[in-house]
Amino acid sequence: MMDARNLESLAERGEFYLCLARAFLTPVQPAAFAGLRDALADDLAELGESLGYTCAGDVACYREAIATIPDHASLLRLYSSLFVAPPRSIQINTGSYLDGAVNGGSVAAMDEAYRRCGVARDADFHDLSDHLSVQLEFVALLYFRSAETIAGGAPLPAVRPEHFLHDFVSRWLPHFIGDLEKDAENRGASPNPYLPLARILAAAVAHDAVAEALPATTQRAHKAISKARHDRAERGVTDEDMAFIARKLREKGLSTDHLAIPPERRDEAQGYSRGQPPGPRRGSRYE
Repeated sequence: MMDARNLESLAERGEFYLCLARAFLTPVQPAAFAGLRDALADDLAELGESLGYTCAGDVACYREAIATIPDHASLLRLYSSLFVAPPRSIQINTGSYLDGAVNGGSVAAMDEAYRRCGVARDADFHDLSDHLSVQLEFVALLYFRSAETIAGGAPLPAVRPEHFLHDFVSRWLPHFIGDLEKDAENRGASPNPYLPLARILAAAVAHDAVAEALPATTQRAHKAISKARHDRAERGVTDEDMAFIARKLREKGLSTDHLAIPPERRDEAQGYSRGQPPGPRRGSRYE
């Protein structure tokens, strides 16, 4: 039987992942900088200790790094250089680490998980479903729902948070951290609070992620799909791939001019600007 402490633990996990979801949103408003500077480290330290995450050292590193960011504008410039402005250093749309392409099969799989839990696309949603913050907000929602449904005797969510963490977040997170570490080496001594935040997330995921118990045939199929996606991501898009894409476009009477423009420059070349991902549904100091 689920006791009060276990219910509290589920709610605390929801709060922890929601804090990190908010932390990785674009810090558009000055209030976001104030929350990240003044409150986030204390909240993560308290929740991390309660939940048994081994993240105290990384929380201390985050506290030191965010303290060196002088103002809101400086944080916004840092975020933009890392995650938004071409050629950005790190992919905040993390499905590209899994598929080697934008809006690939992993994004479709995430969309299906959201749909199964009744999570619909908001009218203000201006990014793909694999944005880091969207995934973590979904995990937080699943933990909150788990606590609420167990307390009320209702069925659990169709997707378990620990399974979503295992199937998606645990797989792209090492690549994400690796890119943050490479960027930190290039920047030298310049502080980057997002690297310790990613490591804090890794500590939580290592503690919480659990593989779903599936039939052996299904597990083999999932492993084969994951390997194919990984191999494609490692290989990247070759000249042969581009030639095939160009041929298919010409066969359909479509233009191939855009293929000559590097992918990271296409939005800029066509006059598009990158949209802001949706804000989480619960109130927070980190908006």
